[in-house]
Amino acid sequence: MKNLVSIAFLAWGALTASAQSVGALEVKELKLSNGLTVWLNEDHSQPKVYGALIVKAGAKDCPNTGIAHYLEHVLFKGTQKIGTVNYAEEKLWLDSISAKYNELSRTTEPQQRLKIQQDISRLSQRAADYAIPNEFDRLISKYGGSKLNAATSWDYTQYYNTFSPQFLELWCELNSERMLNPVFRLFQGELETVYEEKNRSADDMLSTALDKLLAAVFKGHPYQYPIIGSTENLKNPRLSDMEDFFRRYYVAGNMGLMLSGDFTEEGLLPLLERTFGRLPKGEAPHRDIPAVQPFNGETLNLKVNMPIIKAVGLLFRGPLDKDKDTKSLQLAMSLLTNDNGTGMLDSLRTAHKVMFAYGQRFALQEGGLAGLLIIPKLPFGSKKKAEQLCWQQIERVKRGDFSDAKLEELKLELIRNSALELEDGTDRAMMMGDVYAQGRSWTDYLQQEESVKHITKADVIAAANRYLLTDHYLRGVKKFGSYPKDKVSQPNYKPVVPKHAREQSDYARELAKIPVVDKAPKLVNLQQDAEITPLTSHVHLYKVANPKNDLFTFTLKWHKGERDDAKLILVESYLSELGTDSLTKHQIGEAWQRLGTTFETSSSDNYFTMTLTGFDSNLAPSLNLLRHILTSLKPDKDAMKDLKSEYKMTYHQLDRSNQSVFQMVLQKLSKGDQSDYLRQPAVAEVKKMTGDDLLRVFNDVLQYDCSVLYCGTKSSAEVADLCKKYLPLSASHLAKNDNETTLQTYSEPTVYFYNMPSSRQTLIGVYGSIKPSLSDKEEAQLSLWSQYMGGGMGSVMFQEIREFRSMAYTAHGQEITPNRARHRDHPSAYLMYLGTQGDKTMQALHVLDSLITQMPVNEQGVATAKQEILNNVNNNYPSFRQLPTFVSSYRTAGYSEDPHANITRLVPTLTTNDMLDFYRQNIQQQPHIIFIVGNKKHLDMQALSKYGKLVELKKADVLR
Repeated sequence: MKNLVSIAFLAWGALTASAQSVGALEVKELKLSNGLTVWLNEDHSQPKVYGALIVKAGAKDCPNTGIAHYLEHVLFKGTQKIGTVNYAEEKLWLDSISAKYNELSRTTEPQQRLKIQQDISRLSQRAADYAIPNEFDRLISKYGGSKLNAATSWDYTQYYNTFSPQFLELWCELNSERMLNPVFRLFQGELETVYEEKNRSADDMLSTALDKLLAAVFKGHPYQYPIIGSTENLKNPRLSDMEDFFRRYYVAGNMGLMLSGDFTEEGLLPLLERTFGRLPKGEAPHRDIPAVQPFNGETLNLKVNMPIIKAVGLLFRGPLDKDKDTKSLQLAMSLLTNDNGTGMLDSLRTAHKVMFAYGQRFALQEGGLAGLLIIPKLPFGSKKKAEQLCWQQIERVKRGDFSDAKLEELKLELIRNSALELEDGTDRAMMMGDVYAQGRSWTDYLQQEESVKHITKADVIAAANRYLLTDHYLRGVKKFGSYPKDKVSQPNYKPVVPKHAREQSDYARELAKIPVVDKAPKLVNLQQDAEITPLTSHVHLYKVANPKNDLFTFTLKWHKGERDDAKLILVESYLSELGTDSLTKHQIGEAWQRLGTTFETSSSDNYFTMTLTGFDSNLAPSLNLLRHILTSLKPDKDAMKDLKSEYKMTYHQLDRSNQSVFQMVLQKLSKGDQSDYLRQPAVAEVKKMTGDDLLRVFNDVLQYDCSVLYCGTKSSAEVADLCKKYLPLSASHLAKNDNETTLQTYSEPTVYFYNMPSSRQTLIGVYGSIKPSLSDKEEAQLSLWSQYMGGGMGSVMFQEIREFRSMAYTAHGQEITPNRARHRDHPSAYLMYLGTQGDKTMQALHVLDSLITQMPVNEQGVATAKQEILNNVNNNYPSFRQLPTFVSSYRTAGYSEDPHANITRLVPTLTTNDMLDFYRQNIQQQPHIIFIVGNKKHLDMQALSKYGKLVELKKADVLR
């Protein structure tokens, strides 16, 4: 271990030579004739393209009104060409609706408001006679798209999705048409959907506290208001204001197009001019936004409905992302807390002086922050003492109490993490969008990343003293409690069910005439996508070359997981806190840092893993250090004591979140006694455990089959030799147990409910089992039905529950299948679920149940679902760094080809009748169970009993 001190300099030399392939980071910046900015990043490593439109307008441009967010929603509703059978006639009704919303916003008298709302509902019914709902979403899916979404921030709004490369022309046509003449149709339903979104956030125990924090942090600035807007403004939307917002900000000079992926830049400009060049010219109006004010040492008490835990946070003003000293402050924060746990704040946890300590720098476009969070030891730790310790570490950084060598190691860490973030096309494209929205060039961003190499100790000290001020900060103190829920009541509009939901527009028919090259989805090749080398009869190496940089990922994946021993969930946490017989935990972290390597452990149902990420030049010494850890771990009583406290704390939080309870109930009903929550160690059991007990569990894991996963620049032979030299491969001599959980089946309809009186929303699920031993065709039929029923924005669930009736923000479904290579004889299942406002529970349940028993049939919807399945397979083809994991997992599970191969072969051949035959025999005519998590007062027990036998679940039924 003596030579590790000098290793950082070897890594630094390798870094300066080739940390990132230049081609992968090259972005071509263009301006179209109308002023639209275009950034192109050609990357052929995966068979997909990520496309995004960025609009430099967000919630700060319409403070507390929610207009930017509302607009994001309605821009999915189509245009004068998309989503309508006759816009000229539809417009008459839409104009009347807009006028009524304006009138509603000026009216306060309840009866007059009710009358106006009834008028809006009546007019919406008539306008819907012309609408084709979700046509834009369906067209995106038809032409290779997946993961269609949008997001509103305070600073900008983005519209994005991934698509297959052969559909690039159609993607450009659709997404430019979307921004030309949008029509705010079907707004009644979208209004109620936003209400549901607001109510949904109210059930998050941290959401309201975060709103209170932002209000204090950015007092006097538009950032102080939530993106979604105030309840009062949500109740009084003005379509005319949204139209005005669109005209002002959605102009070419204020928008950017980001494309990253498998396309060729050459010859692309004429297509972009023909499509996006149509957008109207213009620049955003001048903004007169007040400056963010300095803190003055005030204290803010924040209520969080989380007992036992104490916490204090410190917030300081910081630089913007584009500022010159941003990276210097980031390094100052890394001196406090970092990936290897060697920071000055990290040392407080390592020394068991606090339970948790963490720091981070982050920024919006007009206000940067540096934040620290400290949680005292449980149960009697002092907040005051913990804060004092925190300030002591801050002062150490400010006076330069750190070595030049430590700074160089942290600079290495910063550049490594940046390179990892930029190597993936989707992550890179998202970063491109963020950089563009800041008003920066890509070159400027890369130069800033490069500048880290030249930062000096004096730069870091100066930044720490400039921003981490003892008299200008905000202290946040966590208090136990909760805030009153600001309920947004629904206006009880009559559901809108458009007549033309199964039709297509003239525009869609014209679009279909554009020729497209037919291209099959790319599948993982289990024989060729990774080089496979047996190291012993029980250990196999899976190697994939890294074409982009000199960073390796090395994983030991033992074939024993939490299904074999539930205590591994504790082992995962415990190992990360241990030292060895010759090195403390802090010294181990220092050793990893000198190497420029990170070390992580994780456990899952089937595997326990250790993963290293670092520079290939240091792979050998990294494996040498890993060997030392594997063979020399030493139990630590204080670490075990902390683990017990944290486990108990986590346990007591599980039933406070309706989402967590929903997962517990689902696992109980789908897995029975094999539910993860019923198999996990009980608090009383953990209390009796010792560190030696957990190390025995870990040492047992080392005896099982092991997959060695490597992605880097070294050859398989080189990696194999290093493994044989440094790793205890002979320890692995046991084959994995086959212990896949069999899904539960039900012979009679039953309704399970779990009472959560504090929950505003009700979560409803339907679970049904599917017969075992499905044929290849039946597997494809199940996949098609599942996608058609609940898989996307064009699915039956999304349209009928969210789009038409506005009963839920979340409405989805999925299939649950066994390992088909080894357990085809096991049953499959389906799950449909939604979240709705409590007082809509019975209505939503009625609709959901009727959709399963009397499913509507839509030929276009079936065609869309077929294409979506193919899109999802192709667009989720793994990155080069993920390939070793996919190949090894599939092969270990018993597959000889990509598990999606059968689906992609058979789904295109299926007809609507094929899907209906499967549905009628295996779903419609079979019993299903319903489970509900929410406030019991919203349940009509008599009506509920008509769906099946009633069973109330308690905490002990779903959580051990």
